[in-house]
Amino acid sequence: MSFLTEAKNGMKLAEHLDTGKFKSVLIPFWHGVGDVVMVLPIVKRLRELYPAIEFKLGLCKGLDQETFVPDAILLEGDWREKALTLGFDLVFPVNFPIERMDDLTKTKAEVCCEEEIGIPPVCGHLPLSGKRLVGVCFQCTSVPWVANADEEVAQKIWNDIKEAGYVPIETQFIHCFANPDNKIFSFIDAHLRGCPARIETLMAILGRCDSFVGTVGGNFHMALSILGPDRVMLLEKDLKREHFTKEKIATANLKDYQGEVKKWLIEVLK
Repeated sequence: MSFLTEAKNGMKLAEHLDTGKFKSVLIPFWHGVGDVVMVLPIVKRLRELYPAIEFKLGLCKGLDQETFVPDAILLEGDWREKALTLGFDLVFPVNFPIERMDDLTKTKAEVCCEEEIGIPPVCGHLPLSGKRLVGVCFQCTSVPWVANADEEVAQKIWNDIKEAGYVPIETQFIHCFANPDNKIFSFIDAHLRGCPARIETLMAILGRCDSFVGTVGGNFHMALSILGPDRVMLLEKDLKREHFTKEKIATANLKDYQGEVKKWLIEVLK
């Protein structure tokens, strides 16, 4: 039978675990990303101390926190009403007490260990691996009619980048000579159009991208110089690779796109 309780009811989590009654524990953790990062070492230590018990972190659905806690249980706002039906022996929400402002000897995670978990204090930041970034540009300032991607094809490319496991960011700036016809496509949710149009910013962003996929233009040439030919793909329309470089860089045909971007990212840039 499931049991719902928390530290404020009198017993810390470890005291319940030491009874030997529980084999699966859900820890609802209704907090922001910073607190979730800080609680991960605590969950890791619990798994080490009680290897026979299954521990799951319950996170707020809709905050995207499962991106770095992929085994989390996503909870709705009415999780307390449903707690006893979630399939865990023990449901023990952790409130993560606020910092002790007058005590610099203990971190927030360590305070939680003392006040709620009941294990020797632990803290830290577990290593996390972020997804790789792909700079993208679908539009050319000077000759858009022979270079620009149509929105439908551009969206396929954008989605292919995501499906390959990368994070796309449009590197188009609104500079003093920006072409007013080059409107942002509706599906683009990460871009630089609101940033000051500075070359040093463009160079910094491209330098931190794992690769670049784009039509010909300043961004393409800058990416080729910064990232090198092995990490740049040209989106060809009427203008072709050979018009601009002797390097055998990867290309995709905007007039007959066949998923080349996804294949390149998965098969070539492993």
